[in-house]
Amino acid sequence: MRKERFVVPVVALFLLLGAALANLYYLHSELGKFYRLVIDEEVARIRSVVEGTIAAGGDPVEALSVYLEKSKLLKGVTFSLEGREVIVPGSQISKDYYKVTLSVKPFTFNLYIDASYLKELNKHILLASLFLIFFSLLSVSLLLWYMREFYKEKIALELEKKEKERLSTINLVIHSLLHEVKNRLNAFRLLLYRLEKTGDASYIEKLKGEVALLSRYIEETADLRRPLKLNRAPVRIDSLLREVAEKFKDLAEANGVKIEISVEPAELLADRDRLYSLFSDLLKNAIEALSSYRGERIVKITGRSFRDVYRVEVADSAGSLPKDAFKLFSSSKKGGFGLGLFNARRIALAHNGSLSARVEKGWTVFRVELPLR
Repeated sequence: MRKERFVVPVVALFLLLGAALANLYYLHSELGKFYRLVIDEEVARIRSVVEGTIAAGGDPVEALSVYLEKSKLLKGVTFSLEGREVIVPGSQISKDYYKVTLSVKPFTFNLYIDASYLKELNKHILLASLFLIFFSLLSVSLLLWYMREFYKEKIALELEKKEKERLSTINLVIHSLLHEVKNRLNAFRLLLYRLEKTGDASYIEKLKGEVALLSRYIEETADLRRPLKLNRAPVRIDSLLREVAEKFKDLAEANGVKIEISVEPAELLADRDRLYSLFSDLLKNAIEALSSYRGERIVKITGRSFRDVYRVEVADSAGSLPKDAFKLFSSSKKGGFGLGLFNARRIALAHNGSLSARVEKGWTVFRVELPLR
């Protein structure tokens, strides 16, 4: 009888312990799935950024560098170039990080993801569970059951969030593709307005040129793997700058902005259409920055040869510069996507030049330097 008295509570104890351990094992398994889901979600976001950047004709390495600054999970990125591994700026590489290989043709990236806090969370949950089992097996069983249900709901919420972010990324890519289309349509409107106002047939040829530029952009974005190409030819940079200023003359007048231009003659070996797009973005941004400015509204365009480069400065009297002006997907304008200045710098770099910005003596100054022939 005494043995039977012990058998019942011992059996009950082992049953409760077995139930608690079973729930603990199930929780560990669910956590593992949750951790993998979080990492997979991060990789999916990174893939979306890379694919979206390539779709927009951007530099995926620079986009990843921007993403590194904002991500709490992604700590480092490397990629292979000419037989050696290149580290993306801002990366922290450690053997303790979880390494994932991401292939987006024609690139292959190694992603280093910090999952330490997930491991630490798992450790604390195990310790807490063992502590509760020691004092009350029944309470632990109930707690683990509750946590199991909690993580089921958490996974469902993460899946829903992932789907929303996927749709958001698709929307962002579409807007990035439409950015250049929007700029060309603005040019169409200006040229049609001038044609209607003056009847000058020369504007028809300019309209044809804008259509050709738009067609070229659409063709390039149709193939996501195609990198930015330059059609280099001799370009009179002073004539191009005057043409851009003339293009935005009506927009400037409508916003009460005075455009002053002083450019020295020079010839560059460059892609004329790309430079036209670059300086159009800079001048358009300057005019828009002054549209709500209460002071004197002036935009100055200067061009000078300086040693082995031609230096162009587009300055506006607003005297303000948005934070992270050149970062992709970062814009201070309502409805903006941070593409204009990003694309402008990309074009300058493709010409082995540079684009920088500063505020000096109450003026916002964007400086472009391009190599002379």
